[in-house]
Amino acid sequence: MKKKSNPKRQICFTIDEDYANELESLKEETGLPLSKIIELRVKGYEIKKRK
Repeated sequence: MKKKSNPKRQICFTIDEDYANELESLKEETGLPLSKIIELRVKGYEIKKRK
């Protein structure tokens, strides 16, 4: 019996310019790629820079 994998789907969406700027600044502050930041946000995580 094969194990079921956790497949991921690729999607496309349009976001507001202000939100895009917020994501870009998070990318610069944390070093995380945008795809990971979006994935974590969708899962309900809050991303903040440590002091």
